[in-house]
Amino acid sequence: NVDSELDKIRAYLVNIMAKSDQQSSLCRLRFPQGKLYGRNFQLKTLMDACSKLGKSCGAKMVLVSGHSGAGKSTLVKHLKNSLKGRDIRFICGKFDQLEQAKPLSAIDSALSEYSNDIVRQGQQKILQVRESIIEAINTDVGVLTETF
Repeated sequence: NVDSELDKIRAYLVNIMAKSDQQSSLCRLRFPQGKLYGRNFQLKTLMDACSKLGKSCGAKMVLVSGHSGAGKSTLVKHLKNSLKGRDIRFICGKFDQLEQAKPLSAIDSALSEYSNDIVRQGQQKILQVRESIIEAINTDVGVLTETF
C-alpha cells in the first residue's frame, strides 16, 4: 500500500528532523569574526604593494579581483584594519553586479567613502584636502569642471 509506505517515510523523516536539532549543536563550526584564514599569501602581497605606495617603484593604486564569493571583500577589510595607523590613505570601492547600469560604480563608492571620511574629520581637514587637490591639478581644473 503506497499510503502506508509514504506514512512510514514521513514518520522516519520527522524522527530524523527531531534528532537533528540535538546533533547540530555537536557539529557546529564557528569562525571568530575578524580572523582571516588561508589568505596569508594574498594579504602579504597586498601589504607589500601598500608599503611601496608613493615610492618611485610603487603603485598608485591596487586592484583586487576574483570570482564571486572568493573572499575579496573580507581580505580588503582585513587589509584596511592592518594598515590603520600608517601614513596611507586607504579607500575601497566594490563593483556590484546589480548596479551594472551605473558606470564606474566602484570608483564612485570609493570616492564617496573618502569624501565622508574627510567630512567626519572636520572643516580644517576639508580645507587642507581642497588645497591639496587644487595644487595637484593646477591648470587642469578646467578638465574637471567640464567633465563633471
